[in-house]
Amino acid sequence: VIPRGAGTNFVGGVVPSKGGIVVDLTGMNRILEISPADLRCTVEAGVVHAKLESELAKHGLFWPPDPGSSDACTMGGVIAMNAGGMRALKYGTTRDWVLGLKVVLPNGEIIRTGSRTLKGNAGYDLTRLFVGSEGTLGIITEATLKLRPIPEAENRISAYFESIEKAGEAVSKIYMAGIVPASIELMDRSVIAAVSKWLGKKFPDMDAYLIVSVDGSRSEVEATASKVEQVLRESGASQVLRATTQEEFNEIWTIRSEGATALPNVTGKMNVTHDVCVPISKLPEAFKTIREICDRYGIPVAILSHAGDGNVHAIFSVNLNDPEESARAKRAHDEMCRYVIRIGGTISGEHGIGIDKAELLAEEVGPAAMALMRAIKGLIDPNNIMNPGKMGV
Repeated sequence: VIPRGAGTNFVGGVVPSKGGIVVDLTGMNRILEISPADLRCTVEAGVVHAKLESELAKHGLFWPPDPGSSDACTMGGVIAMNAGGMRALKYGTTRDWVLGLKVVLPNGEIIRTGSRTLKGNAGYDLTRLFVGSEGTLGIITEATLKLRPIPEAENRISAYFESIEKAGEAVSKIYMAGIVPASIELMDRSVIAAVSKWLGKKFPDMDAYLIVSVDGSRSEVEATASKVEQVLRESGASQVLRATTQEEFNEIWTIRSEGATALPNVTGKMNVTHDVCVPISKLPEAFKTIREICDRYGIPVAILSHAGDGNVHAIFSVNLNDPEESARAKRAHDEMCRYVIRIGGTISGEHGIGIDKAELLAEEVGPAAMALMRAIKGLIDPNNIMNPGKMGV
């Protein structure tokens, strides 16, 4: 039994690799409740993320996790994969914003986890167990979510760097200056060049482009944006721009918004996006090493990073019709993941494990933790009918 939302995940999470029944949840698409007074809403699993955000905005509210596939992904999938997004560095990931769930267990029983209150400490935290379980423990059909008021103001500051390592160092310096932005996004030279060619626009010939977003009250945003500008300049950035108009605010985001579309159209190959996360202090080293690994295997790579929380998307350009090239890309991916584990990182910051990284999970968490995960799976799903073959459980 394979629960399926929009199928936007990158790790084969809804591929029925063992056969079986695919349960399409997109028809369960009702927003059951929005309660501004309680900072809470309840939704069915098939509600599209962007639709929920649109409805919440009418009440001056938002749900902080912001997956990049917002226009398509459904809330059941967002929760099952513990999606993150650009605002994760300030607000956390999906697991931090789910109060309770309605879940159909493998034996057909229906349970409710968590509560409808902003605090709850009654028994084991089953809600957090099911968030990120990738459909291996049951079918999430309904969720109660924690909300926040939309910040009064937001601004963006952009900067170019001659080396991606310097851009990575700037991220740590922002925090060391006492600043916690809403997001910090980084695009490398390959992304910049692809967008430039795709749009027919000239961008600076630099190794990295950094965007820092800040939110809060108007006075807070003004003060924080000024501090960010100063830190970026002191970190060796050039062409630092703070948006002063809506046009500049939108323009700053162009390279970020067009990157994923531009790359495959410019390279003529498939984009294969790999997701890892490293300690922020290790970002400069990680950027350099990922490039070196891909160079060694002859795999072109572009880096698009939620740099503020150490999340790196290494985007391989691969001809999937070439078995030899695909094999080299797989070896480069596995070496990258093992390197990330060695430096204290994780093989998945937000995309999950699925089929793609099932064999590598045990290398990260160790045999005892892996055995415990399999024991939990066996207890809840003794016949292994829920999304078998995923997560190595």
